[in-house]
Amino acid sequence: MKALAFLILTCALTAATFADVVGEYRGEGTNPGGQGSYTCDVKITRSGDVYAVQWYFDGSLGYEGVGIMKGGLFCVGYTSSGGYGIVVYTINADGSLDGTWAGKGSAELGTEKLTKE
Repeated sequence: MKALAFLILTCALTAATFADVVGEYRGEGTNPGGQGSYTCDVKITRSGDVYAVQWYFDGSLGYEGVGIMKGGLFCVGYTSSGGYGIVVYTINADGSLDGTWAGKGSAELGTEKLTKE
């Protein structure tokens, strides 16, 4: 019986964590192939089961994306005037997001850490 209660509590906490990605974040990332690092501000909003994601660089909108939750991951396709790509985030217990991304034309992966503000 204790095991069942633990499982129910764990599932409830996990669902709450995964559902709470809406907000504003500070991002730090690395570009593919050792091409430097970057910082950004990210805004995530939600409409039903679909999320809108916006990345800002130096106050200007750089990328826009659409995301979904699937299998405990937050998956976002994004676009800009320069191309498109995808980022897959794992959701940490502290509310931060750890992402791995790929952009059009790249053969390597970048990383991104979002910390909720």
